[in-house]
Amino acid sequence: MNIKTTMLGAVAACAMAFGVSAETLTLVNSDAIDSQMDRMNKHFKGLVEERSGGDITVNYITGTQLGTPPQVMDQMATGSVDALGTAGSWLSAYAPDTAIMTWGFTFRDSDHVFDFFRSELFQDLTTDMREKAGIRVLSGGPTEPRIVFMNDELPADGSFDGRKMRIPQIPSYLGLWSALGAQPTQVAWGEVYLGLNTGLVDGAEGPPTAAISQRFHEVAPNVYMTNHVWASSAIMINETKFQSMSAEHQEILVSAAEDAAKFAFDDASARRDEVLDQMRSTGATVRDYDTTALQAAAREGVAKAEADGLWSAGLFEKVQAQ
Repeated sequence: MNIKTTMLGAVAACAMAFGVSAETLTLVNSDAIDSQMDRMNKHFKGLVEERSGGDITVNYITGTQLGTPPQVMDQMATGSVDALGTAGSWLSAYAPDTAIMTWGFTFRDSDHVFDFFRSELFQDLTTDMREKAGIRVLSGGPTEPRIVFMNDELPADGSFDGRKMRIPQIPSYLGLWSALGAQPTQVAWGEVYLGLNTGLVDGAEGPPTAAISQRFHEVAPNVYMTNHVWASSAIMINETKFQSMSAEHQEILVSAAEDAAKFAFDDASARRDEVLDQMRSTGATVRDYDTTALQAAAREGVAKAEADGLWSAGLFEKVQAQ
């Protein structure tokens, strides 16, 4: 065997070895470019590629090219895409009991949300999602509390009675805002500005770092720091794809997702004050708000929510006990 043949054989062997160890992960973003979720996904991509030494290449598809989060989750379940980083509220599409995360005043603070994502209870709630739908949650955590934007001022007693509040197409939001006395009205996120401007809705709610890009404060300048629901993030992966990877690569993905979730929280916290100042500078009035009455109304609504099957009976108390 001559030297040339030997060298070619060595190159081929190296290529085969590289081909076995190298991975490509298709990661999708279904939120606006430079949104909190987009920033989290970019951070996750960087961590995975750095920690794997380039053995895992992340093909990142950003924007909303592949559809809404539920639509991308459907694609992930079939294996046509590998991973998705989005708001944790969308987990309920495949894990109905996670709807508890979008109920008012379920969590005490950010640590409570992080603890929930790391708990055995959360693993139990997402078992069917993982084992039957084939979607695994790598990690998740809080981003920031959601606040309220109103066309007109709210009364001092904390009442939303008769106010038409914009909600997303998530059943727990319908139950929550009904419990708070409002008239829930489903409007797509991208159409909320128009809805507020035309009077289709009297108010909307959401995370301030996401709401500012939609300019809610310009047409609903009465901003209330209700902090009623903790917005959250989640990074998911197709289970078959995850199981096809080496234990080392699985560990890299999990740790990178955990750190990306922490990054999303720190980033949102840092940007939150800046965003509120921007709202004030354009004429919005940002007010602290006594949520005592809202908390009581949300708590009273739990029994009906559980009777209606929004999540399993007793789950609210289990989360509260953590």
